Amino acid sequence: MKALNDIKILDLSEKLTVNLATMYLSSFGAEVTKLEKPQEGDAARLWQPLKNNKSIYFNFLNGGKKSITLDITTPEGKEIFKKIVPLYDVLCVSYKPGIMDSMGLGYEDLKKIKSDIIYASYTYFGESGPLKNKPGSSIVVQAKSVAMDMTGVINEEPVQAAPSIAEHYAAGYFATGIVMAVADKKKRGIGQKLDISLQDSMFSCIEAAPVAYMTIGEVHTRKGNFDPSCAPYDTFETCDGYVAVGCATQPQWEKFCDALGFEDLKNDDRFVDNEGRRTECLHVLRPLLAEKIIKLKKNYVEKKCCALGIPCSRVMNIQEITDMPNTHENGFTTKFMSEKLGDLIYPTIPFELSKTPADSFKDAPKLGENTKEILEHAGFNTDTLKKLIDENII
Repeated sequence: MKALNDIKILDLSEKLTVNLATMYLSSFGAEVTKLEKPQEGDAARLWQPLKNNKSIYFNFLNGGKKSITLDITTPEGKEIFKKIVPLYDVLCVSYKPGIMDSMGLGYEDLKKIKSDIIYASYTYFGESGPLKNKPGSSIVVQAKSVAMDMTGVINEEPVQAAPSIAEHYAAGYFATGIVMAVADKKKRGIGQKLDISLQDSMFSCIEAAPVAYMTIGEVHTRKGNFDPSCAPYDTFETCDGYVAVGCATQPQWEKFCDALGFEDLKNDDRFVDNEGRRTECLHVLRPLLAEKIIKLKKNYVEKKCCALGIPCSRVMNIQEITDMPNTHENGFTTKFMSEKLGDLIYPTIPFELSKTPADSFKDAPKLGENTKEILEHAGFNTDTLKKLIDENII
């Protein structure tokens, strides 16, 4: 028995955020059906990296889900869609605001068919306002959410986060919102609409920046890896790579100096407390530390600091993090034998339930693999299905 065994989700999305969110839910027992375009399918089926001409990316996001093909832009497709909606608890959409309403398939339309439907909508910039129908992408949302202006080296160009951080934030919120709506439905027997936007999800993680601006006029912008509240909390170049050091307290600063033999800095009146260290960090303390640390090896710095309880790590690449013992012992990755793609290593679901663990990974469905099964369940006979196939409706 899985935590979400009795939940059925119909997913109309083609974007990373919703596919990732429904992957989380599917892993804990929800039955997720992807609704895809006939002949074409989800564009992600062709996204790199490819193996055996199949997308590893798509297989990761959609393993264990079902697939139905249906063209809901046609009159026949719309009517079929309305007949299968009652089979599901949750509907996930990622079209531009107003598109589903214009087809007569918006939340107000569908709740007339299934009053307790949970209608989960994902957009780039929200469902109202002047940006609602503007074209969007991850890099554009990072630019519009202040996150990009806050990322990068001081006085240099802004930089987007390399991982898809915005989408992963939004996917977590999306999945959480669905679970809360399902919990509420179990208690009160009602459905509701869930609205998640990529911009709002990214903006939510900039923490105190808005209140700092609104109250004292302070503008938080990019500052590299330096933290203005404590020092040294930064990355430094060594003779063979980079290390990250996080000294957040006075004892940590003193032990950091002891670990690396920086007695002169420990006894320097300018750095006697955190206030002095942080105000003098960029132009005084950091250059002095950089001059010393670049003569050391990254593993040496990490080992010495960690031995005294100082948060420190060499900056690791994908090979190092994948191969390190901590990754394996904590199950941060899992080996998966795919019938389609052979041996694969995937990152695991980032949360673990001891009594109802996530399912192991499975292969993604073939395009339209479950169309016949689902439509027959909705009352369509073999002759009707053949006709719909011939007309490219399914």
